[in-house]
Amino acid sequence: MTDADTQWEELLDREIAVAKLPLKKSQCVAQPQDDADADKARRGRRVSVSSLHLEVTRSLTEGLVLRHDVYDEHDELLLPARTELTKRFVQILRDRDIATVWLRPTTTPPIEHDSSIAGIPHTVPSQQLDERLAGELLITIPLSSVPGWRRPRLPIDDFKAQARRGVEHHESVSTAVSDVCDSLRVGRRIAVHELKHNLGCFVDWATVDFDLLPLVVALQHSGPEYLFDHCVNTAMLSMAIGSQLGLDRECITTLGLGGLLHDIGMLRVPLTIRMGRGELSEREWHEIYRHPLHTLDMLTSLRGVPQPVRFVAYQAHERLNGTGYPRGRSGNQLHTLAKIIAIADVYAAMTRSRPYREAMVPYVAAKSMVIDASVDKFDRDLVRTFLDTLSLFPIGSRVGLSDGSIARVMRANPRAHTAPVVEQLSADGSPIGQILDLSEDNTPTVISVA
Repeated sequence: MTDADTQWEELLDREIAVAKLPLKKSQCVAQPQDDADADKARRGRRVSVSSLHLEVTRSLTEGLVLRHDVYDEHDELLLPARTELTKRFVQILRDRDIATVWLRPTTTPPIEHDSSIAGIPHTVPSQQLDERLAGELLITIPLSSVPGWRRPRLPIDDFKAQARRGVEHHESVSTAVSDVCDSLRVGRRIAVHELKHNLGCFVDWATVDFDLLPLVVALQHSGPEYLFDHCVNTAMLSMAIGSQLGLDRECITTLGLGGLLHDIGMLRVPLTIRMGRGELSEREWHEIYRHPLHTLDMLTSLRGVPQPVRFVAYQAHERLNGTGYPRGRSGNQLHTLAKIIAIADVYAAMTRSRPYREAMVPYVAAKSMVIDASVDKFDRDLVRTFLDTLSLFPIGSRVGLSDGSIARVMRANPRAHTAPVVEQLSADGSPIGQILDLSEDNTPTVISVA
């Protein structure tokens, strides 16, 4: 390491100790010299893409490995340190018209490889959590799906009004998750209470009407950077399932926080992988598979995170039959609340567009969940409860009725998954105010999905 590198690392350490957040664009005004120096330290050193090959060190096992994290002009991580620099990566940058990048010493701790566990490396936080999970899994969480006649329901006009407010609040919660991640990325230790506060409305709505949160998710549209919206969608669907299971407020809050935080480690996965359009290589999939370990590491800087939230964030991508990651755990090795978030996470992902695929129609996504449950990827009873929550024709989806009309699904009918409550629509798709409960006699049936 050169003297210049040593001075740079010392400067960065001082910046992290000060824990200044990067300025928002609207705040970019003339800065005092100290702040300007600190901002320069945060941004790092700018280099051209063509000279990136000079920034590597040779590894016996990985070839030419980067010494620094690589960021773009918008502070998005493109490639983490200790990752092999490939011709494909450089070509992706050129295809995106990226001529220069920023190099910054990594704040991510090195990962010790343990090939005995599904090829996914262990970290100190994950080892400690695995040890604590052994005792946590002995605690039984009682689950009992709430029958339809006991489901709380708001009057339809109040229901619609709350849904509109929910869409607005969704955006503010997504922004709050983004702000938390911005703080964590620059090494600032913050408390989780603000996220809990933002989550409070959703926890309330999850218990006053079980159909409200799924409808808000269906009405919300994700932006180009879908990660934070996806976390909020996962949280809301998880809480809706938890309410249908009769869980108490503490468990529903745990589901909400776990859903909000379960994917933040993806911010340490290069943007070229997260937003890539082509098939991923084995090495790139490995980066995806280890992001729960990055999530755990980031949570160490978030004060006040309850232990169960760490468990469910860590295991949200595991599967009942052992085909998930990062540890390949199965069956009773999985936390009950993690099994719920896993279902919400997959459904939320399938029903939103990604750079490499179009969104699935909700009905097709729900059918896919049923098929996955049949091969024990997901807990069958929990998937049945998921259908009680959303119906086989999920809330927010459009359906064609046997009388020739079209409608939008407004509510689920537990144990009558093919007969939801719908709002009829005009030919141009606008609501006409007619509400039909398709489980009642002499009502049309669903014959198609849009």
